[in-house]
Amino acid sequence: MVTFSQQTAAPSPVSTTAAATKSSKNGGGNKLLPLIVVVAVILAIGGGYWFFKGRGGGISSGEYQAVFLSNGQVYFGKIAKASSEEVVLKDIYYLITRPALQDQTPEASPAAQEQQPGYTLIKLGQEMHGPTDEMRINRKHILFIEGLREDGRVAQAIMEAQAQAQE
Repeated sequence: MVTFSQQTAAPSPVSTTAAATKSSKNGGGNKLLPLIVVVAVILAIGGGYWFFKGRGGGISSGEYQAVFLSNGQVYFGKIAKASSEEVVLKDIYYLITRPALQDQTPEASPAAQEQQPGYTLIKLGQEMHGPTDEMRINRKHILFIEGLREDGRVAQAIMEAQAQAQE
């Protein structure tokens, strides 16, 4: 008859402590990594919101802007609100072409006969259908937006039109 005896050795205190420390480091690291990722994502979203929304995307709302549309029309006004979906324009003007007066008399100078057509600045709201002085423009139809200088011809014409309206 053969008998086997089983001997179990008690774990040494050193090996138990090392194993516990090793498992707590791994478990703690696994819990910390997702937290770091979540914080980084929140900071990225917040920073993007501040950059694009808080700063207005580089568009100054207190000054006159020229808004160029995909249909060839250009509107001049102050941007009241700008989002990723639309731009709200107020205090709006636009240009129309007026034909040149052609003097075809024989006495007319060649310069007068070749006169270029001019432009007339129109305030939105004066049309027959009576629109309000606010326009919501779909961003998909905007090619680009430019700021107007105060000494530019359009800005000067707007100031003259406003001065005449106040009289």
